[in-house]
This record gives sequence, structure tokens and C-alpha cells, in this order.
Amino acid sequence: MSLSLDIKKRYPGFTLDVALEAGEERIGLLGASGCGKSCTLRCIAGVETPDEGRIVVNGVTFFDSAAGINLTPQQRKCALLFQNYQLFPNLTVADNVCAGMDRGRDAARRREDALRFLEIFGMGDYADRYPARLSGGQQQRVALARMLAARPGILMFDEPFSALDSYLKSALEQNLLDVFSVVKRTVLYVSHDIDEACRLCERIAVMHNGRIEEVGGVSELMERPATLAALRLTGCKNTSPAEKVGPTSVRALDWGMTFDVGREVPDDVAYLGIRASYFHVDRDRAAGERGRNSYDLPVARVSDSRFERLVLLDVPRADAPSRLQWRVNKVGTPESELPHEGDVLRMHFDARRIHLVTR
Repeated sequence: MSLSLDIKKRYPGFTLDVALEAGEERIGLLGASGCGKSCTLRCIAGVETPDEGRIVVNGVTFFDSAAGINLTPQQRKCALLFQNYQLFPNLTVADNVCAGMDRGRDAARRREDALRFLEIFGMGDYADRYPARLSGGQQQRVALARMLAARPGILMFDEPFSALDSYLKSALEQNLLDVFSVVKRTVLYVSHDIDEACRLCERIAVMHNGRIEEVGGVSELMERPATLAALRLTGCKNTSPAEKVGPTSVRALDWGMTFDVGREVPDDVAYLGIRASYFHVDRDRAAGERGRNSYDLPVARVSDSRFERLVLLDVPRADAPSRLQWRVNKVGTPESELPHEGDVLRMHFDARRIHLVTR
């Protein structure tokens, strides 16, 4: 199973210009709202037509502007699952699943397969109900069963779990991973949630302003992002324009802070990033001593989630006030040892964990 995609489509004020090669793997399309993720899936499915380019899935040319090829959505046999599940309200659950199957097959065999796929998602007992009598989560499971029962050449998901509660979302993710382990297909999964993409996908394509900025494995993208878009989309809360000030030194222009990163700084470095959990209080030095990459920073505000405390730290630059976000694990830590508003903390920034990107 494979996908070869190289298309352009112009919208008012926006141009989609996407090139991607994929094999029998799960690829997440990660990007902010409006960056072109959903448009890309719609072009593959035939719901929208690119202005130029080529789309080939499993050796079948879906679209080729030069050759005048543009298969209909029905001819493409794609599976595209949206946030709204698009079940047929006048059909039972089982008939909804059968609706996606090859009509040339025996009706009894189609129903048998429909029940098998419904069982995968725990919906076998609801086969004769109508969608209106199902919860949102149950409708989602039926839509997944219908999608897989159609045996498409490529599976595409457009933020399918965004409206679900965290418990149901987690359960459905595990269902999907079980299915992916036995259904060998190219999978494209649209998300703006880095954690969701990491759990479900093997590679991630970072999209920004209609283009794919970079593609890499989950670990590679987290540890060695190459662009500002990847830094931010992989959850890096602290980014700043940067300039080289020495062979191994770089200045964060928004923060007025200089860091020795312990390696050669690219001459064309453009941005610097530090993840919110990648620095800590420097407790190893006596009062008055300040080590490399350590700064005394006032705590401006704290706010708590279940397991973490988010700490906002004021940075030295006075002409343009800015703050760093620092995440502290609360589990097992006494309240007296946690940071509080008004504290001044000597923070150390690990040179190995300072990201530098050139675009």
C-alpha cells in the first residue's frame, strides 16, 4: 500500500502546495487550524479537485492534471472519516455499515461482515437500532466500523475524536490501534493534538500555511525539530527569534538571554526553543554564584492542573516584557517545595535541550 501526492490548489488568500510519499504506515498531518490538513484529505478523496499535480494510491492514478485523469470519489474507494459521522438516519446500524461495502457481494455475507466489524467496536448489540437512538460516541464507533468494512485502499481520519470525552477517546484510540495492527493500509490522520498524533502515528508531517514543513518519526521530531512550526506544534511553549553571538553561543532576542549550547551554532540560526519541562532550579551552587545558562527569574504567576503546576517566569528584557512557561510535576512534592508567586528562582537551562532552528 502506498501514496504518492504532489498537488497544488489555490483558494482565496491561500494556496495548498503539498508533496508527500507514504508507504504502509500511519502518518499524522499536524498543524494549526486553517493550514490545509483537511483540504489535503478532501483532494485525495475526490471531494475537491486540485488545480494541478498528481495523486497515486496503491498504483492507481486518482488524479493527474497533465494526463487529464480525475477519478470520481466512488471510483477512488477511499475512506474519509470526519468529525461529524455522516451516518444515514433512515438506515439501521447494520445497514449503515453495509452501505459502504461492495454492492456486488451477497447481502447475507455483507450483513455477516457488518456484524463482525461492529463487534470489533463493541456495537454488535446495536445492529438493529437507528443512529438517532445512539450517543455521539456510539455513532463514532459505527462510523469506524463502516469505514473499515468498506476495505478502502487508504484510510483517512479528519480529527475524528475531537468531540469526545477523554475516557471514550482513549478507548477508541486503543480500538484503532488494534485494527491498525492487522489492517495493513496507508493511514493519514489529521490532528492538531501532538499527543494524539504521537499515540496513533508512526511518522508526523508538520503542515504550515498550506505546505508540509517537515516529516519525521515521533522521537526525531520531538528531539530534533528543524522549523519553528515543528517546534510550536510539538508543544514547545517557549520560542524566540535568535541570533548567533559566538561559536557556541546564541541570544534569545525576545528574552534578552544568552545561552551557550555546547555545540556549533548555525550562522543562519533564526529561532530558539526551550520546552516547558526542559529546565530546572539550580540548587548546586552557593548563593551569589551563577553558572553557565543560569538566570535569576521572578515567578509572575502559578496555576495548577491535576498533576502539574504551570509557572510563568519573568525574563530580564525590560523594553518588551516577556515570560517563560515552566511545568513542574506536583506528584509527591510537598506544597512548601513548589514554586509560588513572588519567588525568585535561579533557573538552569540544559544546553543539550535548547533547540535551534533556521526557519
